[in-house]
Amino acid sequence: MTLFNSRVSTYQMNYFMRANVNSATVKLQEASKELGTGRHANLFKELGPRTASALQMRVTETTTHSFVTANKVLASKLETTLTATNSIRDTIGSVLEISLLNLTRPNTGAEAIQAEARAALESIVGSLNQSFNGDHLFAGIKSREAPMTRWEDVNADTGFSPQAVIDSIVGSGPPDTATAATMIADIHAVFESNYTADPNMNFEATFFGGTPLLDGSGAANARVTARLDADQELDYGVQGNDLPFREAMRGLAMLASVDVSQISDQATYQAWMQEAVDTLASASEGVLKITTDVGFQQEVVETATERLEDISIIQKLQIARLENVDVYEVSAQIASLEAQLQASYSVTARLGELSILNYLR
Repeated sequence: MTLFNSRVSTYQMNYFMRANVNSATVKLQEASKELGTGRHANLFKELGPRTASALQMRVTETTTHSFVTANKVLASKLETTLTATNSIRDTIGSVLEISLLNLTRPNTGAEAIQAEARAALESIVGSLNQSFNGDHLFAGIKSREAPMTRWEDVNADTGFSPQAVIDSIVGSGPPDTATAATMIADIHAVFESNYTADPNMNFEATFFGGTPLLDGSGAANARVTARLDADQELDYGVQGNDLPFREAMRGLAMLASVDVSQISDQATYQAWMQEAVDTLASASEGVLKITTDVGFQQEVVETATERLEDISIIQKLQIARLENVDVYEVSAQIASLEAQLQASYSVTARLGELSILNYLR
């Protein structure tokens, strides 16, 4: 007959108890971390093959969040652009109003038109030099530098100021209708950037230093664009050399360079004022069209942002289903582990009191 005598030493028992305590302590720490973060402490172990899906969802959500953030910045840019264009239109309107009152002959206030036009030029240049986060909104792709030269400032590249360019054409003012027509044609050529007498006097040489409308081959230069999401791109760039702004500055330049109240010939006066008024009226309509376009672009950006925010909510819910823990289950697990540790500590303490001396007492 064979007898099996299984004995466990006190040392072995203590070793097993310490191992159990260490294991329970590690589990308790992980459970506490999960309860604090709401996510699995060891995501890869918990998800297994689904880990790749969770990581891909994270990448997708990060991209979506980046688009939402960029779109909100773009919305602020467009709002600043809209404010600037509205200000420009109001400025044009104020000069146009006083010019219409003096269209056929100099009436009360005609002597103030020149000063009003110069002040309007300064205001429009200031609006077109608006920047947002270091980017000049009306400069086109070359957005790091202010695009417009102030009326009296000399452009370092050409050696002319806008005022000097116009004064070189107008001089002391038109003496007759024929000369007025020639001056008007030359000023028009300057603002169309095809003034052949001196190309340095052209609008895109002295007045405007941003992205030209056309490249060297005569093709249209690219506009500033923004990607609203992975599949949608928006051309939103408005430039200081766009026709409505050039017309505004051309009409104002005609009035700022001449004191119309001093033009003695009635026909010459009417020809000069009619051209300036027609140009400013066309500019006002053109700026209104730009303002409308910017408003439409704002709606496009807002719609895209709302769609992305809705998608983001769904993506976050999907990620949460994979990564988040059941807090009630984790709380119950923590309570169980705490009870287990308390029991282990109690048993360990009692084992520590066992000895042959205590037994012989």
